[in-house]
Amino acid sequence: MTELISVNEERCIGCNACIRVCPSPEANTVKVLENGKTVTVINNEKCIACGECVKVCKAKARDYDDDTDKFFKDLKERKIIVIAHPSIKTAFPGTWQAVLKWFKQNGADGVYDGSYGADICTWGYVRAIEQGNAKNVISQHCPAVVRYMELYHPDETRDLSPVHSPVSCEAIYIRDFIKKNYAVAVLTPCPAMKLEFESTGHAEYNITFKRLKEYFRRKKIDFNKSIEGDQHYDFDDQVQGCMGGIFPTPGGLRYNLSINMPDIIAVSSDGTKVYKELDEYCELPSHRHPQVFEALSCSGGCGCGCGIGNEDDQTALEIKSIMREVEIDARGRRKTALNGVDKQFKIFDDRINPRSLMRNYESGGKAAPEPSDRELEEVYAKLGKTNEYDRKIDCGACGYKSCAEMAKAIYAGRNIPANCIRCAKASSGGAAPVTVSHPADNGKSAEIAEKVSGFATNLLADIENIYASLYNIDSSNQKSASMSGIVVGILEKVVGFCSSVESIDSDNLPMLVSTLEKLQSAVSSLNENITECANGSATIREAMQAVADATTQLNVMAQDMVSSVSDKY
Repeated sequence: MTELISVNEERCIGCNACIRVCPSPEANTVKVLENGKTVTVINNEKCIACGECVKVCKAKARDYDDDTDKFFKDLKERKIIVIAHPSIKTAFPGTWQAVLKWFKQNGADGVYDGSYGADICTWGYVRAIEQGNAKNVISQHCPAVVRYMELYHPDETRDLSPVHSPVSCEAIYIRDFIKKNYAVAVLTPCPAMKLEFESTGHAEYNITFKRLKEYFRRKKIDFNKSIEGDQHYDFDDQVQGCMGGIFPTPGGLRYNLSINMPDIIAVSSDGTKVYKELDEYCELPSHRHPQVFEALSCSGGCGCGCGIGNEDDQTALEIKSIMREVEIDARGRRKTALNGVDKQFKIFDDRINPRSLMRNYESGGKAAPEPSDRELEEVYAKLGKTNEYDRKIDCGACGYKSCAEMAKAIYAGRNIPANCIRCAKASSGGAAPVTVSHPADNGKSAEIAEKVSGFATNLLADIENIYASLYNIDSSNQKSASMSGIVVGILEKVVGFCSSVESIDSDNLPMLVSTLEKLQSAVSSLNENITECANGSATIREAMQAVADATTQLNVMAQDMVSSVSDKY
């Protein structure tokens, strides 16, 4: 399995944020390095490459790989065509046409529209449903969803749509109808697309928009000077796609299907909650399934993928606005015959063999075995959780939703007891967890326990805040040190300049002014870093005060709890 998501162990701070958001319960493993540092690494056999951990890692310890560098190296030596994923319009708003022209001018042997492939994909769904080849299906244009199903619901991969994804449909159309058997590179918003390409063989290069933007910045290529106002581009050998342009949005497939099949029962879901809904789908009997379940891993759709590269320039609201413009433009270009039949579908009926769009799936996945009650008891004993109350604290500090999930991870070797904050405190000589009996009729104890749990949750939030602030301060200090060196260097130049001239006249004045302007800019940057560092320090002071207050109240609550139970007995 290709390693798509990587971990920088030096940067990892062991905050468990990656575990908290990861949909794949077996993808992360906690380990202790030789220097005693605890880090979280990836099991690539179980990673679905959704990129959620990359999005949330404040320490920047998680990143992903794609084929951008390899593509530009190979472009000089082989014929490669480029397919643009429909989300290019959100990745390069207003300049996507110029980006595609650049590819054509710099060696690509053709530039094709992934939106056209999405139109083919919709046609394939409609024909498969009409012919009885797709009764109840889960969409498969999100490769992370496909990988999850193959790993955790291998028997239910039969419910994954038999129709290939939009990008693969486009590649098949180019190969079978346009007759270009060149290597294929796809511009995408998602590192997981590589999983699809490896499985189907329909493309050799996954070029994410984020890495492409980094490449353009390194080469000092700026497209903002060539902004075009409309949504049109002259693609090679074919017209531009139509309604397929809204495929990246949540409900895009559902909307496309409903245009042609108004009575279809299609539902959609996006974000990490989709994986829980997939689990629920697989537990239901088939007669309770919708005809089409559209599943997207990224909240907000493909335009919000970790490979889109818009984290600092675009909000989710702006992405929605762009896709609304795309939808309005596509509806204006959609053509139907007098009998209401989609003219584009008529073209596909004449040109494409529906069987060429069909896909098979791997089904060799197998979830880790569940531990027995006795085996879980042994894990709880290592954690010092000797009663039901301790085993249901579910504070979330370890990254899991419950103590039971953490215990199962420890049993499977994916985590360690020391990563339980209560266990770590006890073993380090701190205050041991308060362990008391909680009879069902002791309402007072239950009330106190609930309050204690609430304080503990707030305490953990403050600790995470401290971790983040410490990292920011460290980063800011490094920037300040670097900027200080720049300031000193410029000052030395100013002093040397002033010492070397008898007087400042019209010839050397511009040089001095330019140097002083650089000094002013450097000092301003240094000021910003110092301010950021000061703000971080203030955050830590406030958080530490909150921790102290919460700890004091926690101790009072614990004492009240013990006293209450002692009085009863």
